[in-house]
Amino acid sequence: MRVLFLSVFILGLVLGVVSMIAGIDREQRRGRWVKYFNLPTVGTAAVLFGIVGYPLAKYTSLHPGALIAIAAAAAVAGGAAMVGVIAGWAVPSAARDVPDERYVFQGHLARVTRPIDGAVNGEIAFEVEGRRQIATATSLDGTSIAVDAEVVIERLENGIAYVERWTTIAKQLELPS
Repeated sequence: MRVLFLSVFILGLVLGVVSMIAGIDREQRRGRWVKYFNLPTVGTAAVLFGIVGYPLAKYTSLHPGALIAIAAAAAVAGGAAMVGVIAGWAVPSAARDVPDERYVFQGHLARVTRPIDGAVNGEIAFEVEGRRQIATATSLDGTSIAVDAEVVIERLENGIAYVERWTTIAKQLELPS
């Protein structure tokens, strides 16, 4: 029995780590209650099943059915608490989080198609979901950028893309040796 509880506990920890790394899909298109049956909820239930069941199995002489029933009750309570946290805090908080439209294309690579000359706006082209987009562009630091230079979009504001040379960013990303 101890191996069962320890295995489920480890599985719960793994599910917790995976849910932290992967996150929860904001675009859940499932039924009202099914959307709460997700990695954090299952991970919480599995961890609690193991945490409660292992010491009971090790330090008591309860019947295996009783051990499983007590651990399962703790798991259900923990899962219900996690649903409460998700429904009462996480979902409403995420619904209030409105992305800033200026930064939707931040980090996109683009190519200069009309030169950017200091304060004079040029033009860039980039792809979004396989479709070519064109935008008026200006240099983030006010320098000139020639045609065909690779740039990175910092933000798109009032129809103007603020860009920086890719080579500048690449230098900033280099790790010291």
